[in-house]
Amino acid sequence: MQRNTIIGLVSGLVLLTSSVQAAAPATPAKPTVVQVKLNEWTMGLDAMKVKGPVQFEVVNDGKYPHALAIEGSVGGKDFELSTGWLKAGEKTTLLVNLPAGTYNSYCPVPGHEAKGMKSPLTFE
Repeated sequence: MQRNTIIGLVSGLVLLTSSVQAAAPATPAKPTVVQVKLNEWTMGLDAMKVKGPVQFEVVNDGKYPHALAIEGSVGGKDFELSTGWLKAGEKTTLLVNLPAGTYNSYCPVPGHEAKGMKSPLTFE
C-alpha cells in the first residue's frame, strides 16, 4: 500500500512539473533601438511614436550637459525615468517598456526644457 502512495506522488510531481514548464513565459520581445542625439536645443524625438520595449541609445552631441527624461502616469501613479547627465560626447542607453499612451520626453537639465528640449513620446 505504501508503494502505491509513493508512485502516486511521483506521478503527481511529474504532472505538476510538466504543467509548470508549459506555463513558462515567452521570450521577451527584442527592443526597438532609437537613436537620440541631444544637442543645443533639440532632442530629435519630434512627436515620435514607438512600440515597446524601446532601447534609447542616447548621445550628447552638444557642448553642454544634457540628459533624456521620460515622465507620465501609469495606473494613476506618476513616474519619471531619466539617464544621468551626460557631458559632451558621452553616451548611454535607457531601456523603456510602457503601456500605450502619450508621455513627455525632455532634457531635465535646468532651463533646457524651456529652450525647446522637449517632445511628446507615444507608445502604441
